[in-house]
Amino acid sequence: MRLHRLLLVLLAAVAGAQEANYKLVFEDNFDGDKLNAETWEAESAPQGKGNRTGQAVDVKDGVLKITTWTEKTGALTAYIRMKRPRFFAFRQGKVEGRIRFNPMQGITSSFELGTDAAESSTSQVDVTIFSVYGREQGLIYNTTLAWKNPGAPREAISQANKVAVAKFWHTYGVEWDDAGYRFTLDGKVRFTAKSSEGTGRQRGIELGCGLPSSAPKGGYGSKDRSKATFEVDWVKAWERTSAAK
Repeated sequence: MRLHRLLLVLLAAVAGAQEANYKLVFEDNFDGDKLNAETWEAESAPQGKGNRTGQAVDVKDGVLKITTWTEKTGALTAYIRMKRPRFFAFRQGKVEGRIRFNPMQGITSSFELGTDAAESSTSQVDVTIFSVYGREQGLIYNTTLAWKNPGAPREAISQANKVAVAKFWHTYGVEWDDAGYRFTLDGKVRFTAKSSEGTGRQRGIELGCGLPSSAPKGGYGSKDRSKATFEVDWVKAWERTSAAK
């Protein structure tokens, strides 16, 4: 019994030491009753057979909720991006988000890190922490590291993870350093991309839904009746303050 207690103490000390290597640099728990306009902007543009609009975003009881619904003009949904002044840049760190979604035909749900697309003269790096296509019914989620250097074709490293994740809260994350990127689900590494491409670039969090060309017959219903939801409890970013071992 004494040995068991000692082992628990040692394990807790190791976990604490590992956590101490990270400094929290960004956190949004979606408190209040609206999206923080200093941090986020909602895309407003046609997309697929519908539109992305801030009207699809609601914040209530500490949860960001994006609803996809149908009007006479087509489907409406939302995708939000971190504003450029809130971007972070460090060579070693991690980002996580606690997310729940209900997969439906014609909707792409995603949680990503993106570099500034306006900087066309520099390499563009996109980290897809997770993306799910409605046709996959939440039984598969995809992780991708993609980059495009000026004058060169787009390159990508990706993996389709055969894990049922729909309709339940899960914590999705990515950790990176000079050895590459490690993608996690509820703290467990699911995929490793051995590339340090873009690790020191300025980047911001992006999340929400997209609309391909197809949708279920009859649409998604009105906003108050639609079951096509994407919810975020929190998102956080940490900088690693000591070298990875």
